[in-house]
Amino acid sequence: MVDVVKEFLSNYPDQIRMITEELRHMARRAMPRAREFLYYDAVNYSLSDSPLERICYISPAQNQVTLGFLFGAHLDDQHHLLQGIGKRARHIKIRTLEEAKNPALKGLVKAAWNDGAASISSIKQQKRHRIVAHSHTKQASRSRRKTR
Repeated sequence: MVDVVKEFLSNYPDQIRMITEELRHMARRAMPRAREFLYYDAVNYSLSDSPLERICYISPAQNQVTLGFLFGAHLDDQHHLLQGIGKRARHIKIRTLEEAKNPALKGLVKAAWNDGAASISSIKQQKRHRIVAHSHTKQASRSRRKTR
């Protein structure tokens, strides 16, 4: 069976491939039940085969590899590795194989996995709540039009 991720990585410089493979190995050890798949030119790890349940990703580029966390803002980053200012996502730019072997990365990946199901559930509930609220607003607006 062809490893589509290895095939995907064949387009990158050797250093980037080695960093990405190191991160893949670490991610699989940290999240043994995660589903690994390619999505938007990145290796993604999810609770299921759905990209909507992604926890983290490894995104190679020509000069670095980004390790991203979709709910990274919630993580306890004791080593101050995470970058980003959004409401949820954070990432780490990795430029060397030594940086990829940093044990703190595995700790963040494990924490992201452990928190992932709760974070995704919370997002789904928020979306449902917005849909219901929006639905009620539409119904109220329609009933006001009918009474005019």
